[in-house]
Amino acid sequence: MGYDHVRPDREALLDLDVESRIKLMLGDIWVDIAPSESVFKVMNNMANVPKRITAPALLVTGLGGTGKSAIVKEIPNRVTRSEGLLTISMASDPDLMKRKEFRTEIYQKLELPCPPIHRKSSVADLVTRELSEILKLRKIWGLVIDEIHDMLLCGKVEQRINSSMLKAFLGESYGISLFAFGTPKANSFISAITETQRRFSVIELEDWKEDESFRTFLLGVEELLPLKRSSRLYDQDKVFAILAATSGRMDNVMNLIRSAGCYALRDGTEAISLEHLAKASASPWGF
Repeated sequence: MGYDHVRPDREALLDLDVESRIKLMLGDIWVDIAPSESVFKVMNNMANVPKRITAPALLVTGLGGTGKSAIVKEIPNRVTRSEGLLTISMASDPDLMKRKEFRTEIYQKLELPCPPIHRKSSVADLVTRELSEILKLRKIWGLVIDEIHDMLLCGKVEQRINSSMLKAFLGESYGISLFAFGTPKANSFISAITETQRRFSVIELEDWKEDESFRTFLLGVEELLPLKRSSRLYDQDKVFAILAATSGRMDNVMNLIRSAGCYALRDGTEAISLEHLAKASASPWGF
């Protein structure tokens, strides 16, 4: 049996048993798509900017589930000199029952003690000599902040601290580029930092719609699925079914296809049908 519908480097996976392939089906996969490629292109161009008075900055916005965190996860594989990127997430930790502090996250990421601050703390108090030295020692040229909109949840004093630190990092002394990812609310955070607003380029991630880009994406997804037969997810009837069930939201699309693929493995058909998509929509974990 030929497996032309599967990427050559994935063909060996088809020899695994059903249970093993279900585990693979439920795992994360990455498909190159135009929106994410735009993000990586901008980041790589910014990585090559020589030091100047203010470093470049990028804001990537999208509603929850549009794939922002997946892009952040892929950055080490797609951005030049990624070892010089400092990546933090401001997403609230439900286990800690409290929101994160930007300053604390920076210091912890670099394994440094976070000094106490007060209302009149200067930039030198916020960005200590130890922090400054380790940033230069590790040749940190970029700061990646996921879920940056959560920085809006803090009080005025902490917002001033966050603003001061970001301005310092973007300034001539450090020249650290900023790559921020968040919901549309992140625009409010950037607007609050009036001096830095003009420095940001913005890329908006949108939901999928019925077009050639979505069909190309579905083709790329199918090439990675551990199914022995072609599902032709890009056919019009399946495209409409997927969009109807997910409203085009990236996370929903991927979860639907994963579940439908598991149904196809369980019943031995080895290809996703409209029936599988309907079952996956009605009962995602019922396979």
